[in-house]
Amino acid sequence: MTPHLLVAPILIPLAAAAAMLLLPAKRRRWEGAIAIASCALLLAVAAALAIAADTGGGASVAYRLGGGPAWVAIVLVSDRLSALMLLLAAGLGLVTSVFASGRWARLGPFFHPLSQFLLMGLNGAFLTGDLFNL
Repeated sequence: MTPHLLVAPILIPLAAAAAMLLLPAKRRRWEGAIAIASCALLLAVAAALAIAADTGGGASVAYRLGGGPAWVAIVLVSDRLSALMLLLAAGLGLVTSVFASGRWARLGPFFHPLSQFLLMGLNGAFLTGDLFNL
């Protein structure tokens, strides 16, 4: 597994939410499809991280954002617990997106982008390497 995969659980929901916010008003029906596709892709990435954490003997994988020294850079860490929490959040996000695409899009026009931003924040909290960045 490449350590660059640790950034994907943060970037996937960010890109999906940005794409949903840039959609014109006529294409708001696509938000549900984008949210479901994003959560499905996030579920696949989380499953890959969980499998990599399990086959690695429980060893954690660390990734420094920006490539700076460890005391300056934001460090993302994936171990068994964080990978399973990512898997749980992605699964619940997928179920929520499927359920919400039927009704909530009419009641709250920004429900899907906000749920993607929420997933981005949760994934960042699960992968953070220290308490200061949390």
